[in-house]
Amino acid sequence: MDWLLSIFKSVGRYLAAATESRDVVIRRRGAVKYLTISRWIQIPAFIGLVGFLGWFAHISYVYHGYDEIIKSKNEDLARAISHNRSLTGKVSDMQSDITDVAGTLKKSHHNLVNLITQNDNFNSALKKLKGDLQVSERKRGEQLRRQAALNAQLKGLERQLDKAEKYAGRLNLKVDEAKSELTTALVDRGAFASARDWLQKRVDRLELRIKFMRKSQKSALAAVSERTLYDIRKISGIIESVGLSPEKLLQAYKPELYSAGGPYIPAGKGNPVLEDDDAILEQHLTHWEDLNKLMRSVPLVAPIDHYNLSSKFGRRRDPMNKKWAQHQGLDLASRPRSTIFAPADGKIIYAGWKGRYGRVIEIDHGFGIVTRYGHLRRTSVKRGKRVKIGDKIGELGSSGRSTGPHVHYEIRVNKKAVDPLKFIKAGKDVFKG
Repeated sequence: MDWLLSIFKSVGRYLAAATESRDVVIRRRGAVKYLTISRWIQIPAFIGLVGFLGWFAHISYVYHGYDEIIKSKNEDLARAISHNRSLTGKVSDMQSDITDVAGTLKKSHHNLVNLITQNDNFNSALKKLKGDLQVSERKRGEQLRRQAALNAQLKGLERQLDKAEKYAGRLNLKVDEAKSELTTALVDRGAFASARDWLQKRVDRLELRIKFMRKSQKSALAAVSERTLYDIRKISGIIESVGLSPEKLLQAYKPELYSAGGPYIPAGKGNPVLEDDDAILEQHLTHWEDLNKLMRSVPLVAPIDHYNLSSKFGRRRDPMNKKWAQHQGLDLASRPRSTIFAPADGKIIYAGWKGRYGRVIEIDHGFGIVTRYGHLRRTSVKRGKRVKIGDKIGELGSSGRSTGPHVHYEIRVNKKAVDPLKFIKAGKDVFKG
């Protein structure tokens, strides 16, 4: 590589020396002018000169070698003509052979067509023979079935004849017995008349007992209806005491049943006037069951056993910045790790971290009622789990924006925050009673 680099450098130096700028002196009519030929003019001129010399040398070579080229082409053409004549002869021979083969194939095709025609005729005859054979077999089978049916009918008729003969003998015996029983019946007719009078008296006594039972059943239905109405009023009063409307909640729960106002509940005490005891009682029982389900969904107990109410619902000073703020729940303070449990039946819809609330659990109790528990130390349930009243859901802590261990307890009805203390007080009255 070093020697090649040295050669390039030498050539470069030679070109640089050979193409230095030159001055050409032009003298005309006593005036002298200088024409400077630069390196960038000399290099293209030199390249053009070399190209022209190469082209001229090529034209000279072609001109002097033209006769040799023509002679070589003529020899190639003569050989091609001779080869073409040989191929033409071979093609003529092949055409003759093809003509012979075509004649042979035509004869073979004619023979093959005759064979195919004969085969088709044979298949048609065979197919027709098979059809005739199937028809014969079918007719033979039908004949055998008819013969078997006739034999069966004949045997059946023979059995019926035997039975008829036996039945005729038994019938004669029964006629004799009937004559004897008729004689006995005429004798016992008087006894039957007295027995009929005794049965009529017994029927009258049974009808009196049925009337008494119906009256007792009506009294029992009235008592059950009165007790059901009492429970309905009591449960409705408890729900109304926390600021909820049982009618609106039940309309959202069963609009097809309560959209027109729900079952009729008479005011005051005493037995209601019922036109249809069974139907009205069924309505009252349905209403009572729905109210009980609503009652199980209303959180009437605190979510912790022992606590101090450190902050109430409503307007208060924020414990962090001491500014006035709206507190949407209760702060129930207690020992760290105290058990937090579900105050009513429901389904976990959130369990995790939620900003300033820290670790949070939210329970959907149905009827639009949702409870929230904030600042927990840990959660014991996962989203989607169904819980019953008293089930453990977490532990009290101080996570999030908190000044100490407590649980922030919220109740929301149709996404609106309400005072949980009303629910807890109503629950104390319920469980005390």
